[in-house]
Amino acid sequence: MKFSDTRTLATRPKSLAMALATAIAVSPGTVFAAETINCVFPFWFGFAPVFVAQEKGYFADEDLEVTTAFDNDRANVLPAMDTGSIDCTMRTIGEDMSRPRTADTTGTVIGTIDISVGADGVVSGPEINSVEDLIGKTFAGEINHPGTVLVQHALAQMGKSIKDVNMKLIATDDSAAVFEDPSVAAVATWEPMMSSIVKGTSREGSKILISSADYEGLITDVIIVRSENFNENPAKYAAFLRGIYRAVDLYNSDPAEFVAISAPFFSVPEEEMTEALTGVKYTSYEDAVAYMPGDGNGKLREVFDAFNGINLSLDLQDAALDYAPYVDGSLLAGLFDGKTR
Repeated sequence: MKFSDTRTLATRPKSLAMALATAIAVSPGTVFAAETINCVFPFWFGFAPVFVAQEKGYFADEDLEVTTAFDNDRANVLPAMDTGSIDCTMRTIGEDMSRPRTADTTGTVIGTIDISVGADGVVSGPEINSVEDLIGKTFAGEINHPGTVLVQHALAQMGKSIKDVNMKLIATDDSAAVFEDPSVAAVATWEPMMSSIVKGTSREGSKILISSADYEGLITDVIIVRSENFNENPAKYAAFLRGIYRAVDLYNSDPAEFVAISAPFFSVPEEEMTEALTGVKYTSYEDAVAYMPGDGNGKLREVFDAFNGINLSLDLQDAALDYAPYVDGSLLAGLFDGKTR
């Protein structure tokens, strides 16, 4: 599930333009009482722990000030990271690995934040009962959509690729209308649209063919920070991670309070957010350590290696990337030693 709404309300983060203006307006000699991190990320419930950490005072406990803005467009975010106007972003690791990123692009993955466990997928017509059935048929979606990624991953496991289907490029927002065309065998989409298509389509017998629940961990959102600043001040980013994982702890112990705090930032009813989060798993501190252990051989390494293949097949990367130093889990070891959790 993703959103493309970037409107700004009083209860929501400022826009990227406003965030950059604020950064530009600060004179070089300004002294802050706290360390600061300016983080810009897509409009997506998976990133709600940032707002909960703000509101619960978890960042303040670390003497850390975090500013936020919504922006889905990497064409805005990557240049801002490069110039130092922003310090961090968050999105799926597969998307972050894709072009225009190269081995020289700033950005270090320091932690995980959420995993899609059913929120993304593919709806197929009644005649399609497996991904293999899509071969030679028309499949509609965006080339870097999680549903498209899932199809490519599944096809690769049978020695095929997305080139073996007839790919029709569409905007995900149009997937319900596009699916009504019987010549379209399947569409890539996300919740809540995925379930509503199955319930509302005129094509009786349609179904969710494949979802992120079938490949848990493949669609993983990660925390990416500006490499230069991370290397200069790792303690600041350790504080940021502690705030995030304390917020995840709150979700796991009291999801109702977590949603009550964060839903206003997305301008949605609490019930809508609660329902949407059934397809999302926030990664706890322990999950993050398992995904990114110090030896570099955790689950995220498997996902990274898979996306080197997936993105090359989808022509989203120019060349394979190296896991290190792009992914650095060094902050996670002993993150809470001597600290409040």
